[in-house]
Parts: sequence; structure tokens; C-alpha cells
Amino acid sequence: MMNEGAVSYAQPSVIKVGGITEYLKVVALADDMSVKLAPHSPYFGPGFLATLQLMSQRDDGTFIEVFYMNRAACLWGGRIDIDANGTIAVPDGPGLGYEPDKDVIARYRVT
Repeated sequence: MMNEGAVSYAQPSVIKVGGITEYLKVVALADDMSVKLAPHSPYFGPGFLATLQLMSQRDDGTFIEVFYMNRAACLWGGRIDIDANGTIAVPDGPGLGYEPDKDVIARYRVT
């Protein structure tokens, strides 16, 4: 589709394309073909954090897809919520940036 000029925005999903390495291959292809990037990321867990980290490395003002819904609990304690300006702070901790809230895990654990 990119070869035929039929894509305005590439929407790779770090989860669905096979992880970070494969995601970066799709991004490189899109960049080589001057196709804009708007990754598919309707996730609440590590997939969203990985996408957020990857997108923070770009300087082209691209968007990140955020699936919004009222949740009973959030593994990240609301730390990746959108602010009034429509932006999300990129976490700067080890790994993907945040450790999941252990109390939320304990409360919803199924054994």
C-alpha cells in the first residue's frame, strides 16, 4: 500500500507487528517513503507505554492514539492520562517508564 501511495498515515501496532524491532522496521519503511506515522495503540498496558516511549524519540510532532474509557482501576495510577493541553507525559523510569501498581494487581488477581 505504501509502494502505491495509498497510505497517508502508517499505523503500526507495536503489539501486533511483533514487538519493538518489527515496529521500527515499519517506521523506517514509512519514513523512507515519506508516509506520516500515527501508530495504532489502543492499549492500557505495556503496549501503550512502549508506543509512548517509541514516539517520544521522534521530532515530527506525530500523534499517539489513546483509547479513552472510564476504568474501575488503572495499573499506572492515572500517570499516563492526557492533560488539559492534550499531551501525555512520557514516563522516565526504568524499562517502559512505570512499574504497575501492585495494589491494583492484587485487587484484581484471579487465582
